[in-house]
Amino acid sequence: MFCQLDEAIADFRAGKFLVLVDAREREDEGDLIVAAEYVSGAAINQMLKEARGMLHLATTENHLARLGVGLIEPHNADWTTPRFGLPFDALEGIETGVSAEDRATSIRRALQPDTGPDDIVIPGHVLPLAARPEGLLSRQGHTEGAVELARQAELFPAAVMSEVMAPDGSMAKGQQLVDFARRFGCRLIDIEQIHRAVLD
Repeated sequence: MFCQLDEAIADFRAGKFLVLVDAREREDEGDLIVAAEYVSGAAINQMLKEARGMLHLATTENHLARLGVGLIEPHNADWTTPRFGLPFDALEGIETGVSAEDRATSIRRALQPDTGPDDIVIPGHVLPLAARPEGLLSRQGHTEGAVELARQAELFPAAVMSEVMAPDGSMAKGQQLVDFARRFGCRLIDIEQIHRAVLD
């Protein structure tokens, strides 16, 4: 079920889901990811139902700055902690903001080149994560891996992602992630392959 980087890039570019897995010595966990350009209400609903972790928009710090979405000041955190942004909604085109379709609409609006702070409501229901500016060279996390994969696929550098949880509510690891990907009908890619491509 694990694929090579060129296969993962092709899947991502085609709008398919992937399970992005980090190193065993780090978290040994997986996130279900899809390129933000292809997000839909149906895709988000699938992620909420099947992966069941927190739903995030992984993107760049510059993108969030353009939207006027600030980063949350960390407290008792270290350099490995994800860089959370303030949750936001689109100003127009949604209802309460929490439905799968509303969240997809907010994400799609955030990706438009003309979207700025006047088009965004804070707080909202899209939970952003900012990849570190050095990307995988400084942190081999799911956020950096997903954003780099979007770059490699020549897409907007952003992805929608959700941690994969096991049926008992714990985090899926190892064979559980392989089994999940098989049931879900997608392939797995490990962050290390993407990291090696950046180093090359």
